[in-house]
Amino acid sequence: MSAPPALLPPKEGVEFESLPWNLNLPEEHSYVHVTTTSEWDATHYDPETDSGSVTTSVFKYSDTPLALFPSTTSLNYGTTIWEGLKCYRDKDGKPVVFRPDRNFARFTRGAEAMALPAPSKELFLRGIQTAIQANSHLIPPKGDGMKLYVRPMLLGSGQQLGLYPSPQFSLLFFVSPTGNYFKGSSGGLNLHLETKRSRAARGGLGNVKCSGNYGIALRPLLDAKKQGFHDNLYLELETYKEGALKEAVLQEMSAANFFLLLNTGEIVTPSLERGTILPGVTRESVLAIVHKFADELTADIRASTSNDAAVVTAVARDVTVADLENASEAWCTGTAAELVPIARLATGKDEEDFDVEFTHGKTSAGPVTTKLLQMLREVMTGQRSVEDGWLRDPYTPATQFCA
Repeated sequence: MSAPPALLPPKEGVEFESLPWNLNLPEEHSYVHVTTTSEWDATHYDPETDSGSVTTSVFKYSDTPLALFPSTTSLNYGTTIWEGLKCYRDKDGKPVVFRPDRNFARFTRGAEAMALPAPSKELFLRGIQTAIQANSHLIPPKGDGMKLYVRPMLLGSGQQLGLYPSPQFSLLFFVSPTGNYFKGSSGGLNLHLETKRSRAARGGLGNVKCSGNYGIALRPLLDAKKQGFHDNLYLELETYKEGALKEAVLQEMSAANFFLLLNTGEIVTPSLERGTILPGVTRESVLAIVHKFADELTADIRASTSNDAAVVTAVARDVTVADLENASEAWCTGTAAELVPIARLATGKDEEDFDVEFTHGKTSAGPVTTKLLQMLREVMTGQRSVEDGWLRDPYTPATQFCA
């Protein structure tokens, strides 16, 4: 068991606050890569001795590309899952990672769905810790929205032609320092209500963080931007009948979950029970914050809704297009986005007519969106606590970080 690398200060000369949401400074990155032909075992990581290839298989990003052949399983059959989480500095300037155990839970479900061997919790978290320690000079200074984004990946990296689970698997952890996902937007987002194309259907992989969930959203996203929208909000398409759009059930955006503040004071977000949306960690965290600090939100919710009798509740349920017309605020959540206001939702060219502008969000976030973002960031930086264990220090001993 060796001592971890020293925590380095943020790299000089980098304007972290101005970095776009992209792969930034790859020449400065290192990544972690381990492989197996069956299951993961103690040769990859042994928590008893804090040893294994996940602690030593660190490669320079720009000098060590992956060796992928044309017959690589994931290239041919899409067997790739990934996660997104972040390391940033808390109120004292100390690096922390936000709720990585929840990413592990989702990663495990994704591995099962895609016929990939799931790593142990200890291997998954130790990979994250190794990647952060190898890139500590890219952890931004303390500040809102700045983060070292960490992406664990699991993919079929073996060669074959038939439709079978891969004969080899790769577990990777790479990073990029980033700013805010929607930094370029002015005011709230202008969203397209997508009524012709489906992101996910019941019985499919809509709740799995696999590559196909994002590939399928790219063409609709480009088309929406051509019409002047920032992004799409998808319907559960089988619930949409022409002429009855308001009865259709909402899902999520291309890469973010969706929330509404109804005029009753109820905060709603689409339910996970249909199995068609991703169980976002930020989504789950916002629901927990509302439940714990409802009293603090009462004044802002009543101001937003102009309803002095509004009662603060947070519910995950089927949300329909009709609900959009009874809301004062809307926002989206995600690891990258954190919490971003939505100003408008409308259909586009050659679609059934629908257009709603929310009371708040056009020029700035509404009072509840603003308050929830403040609360979320206070939780993320340790100024407020929902429950123990949400923040993990990557420079604590592995036994503590990986517990």
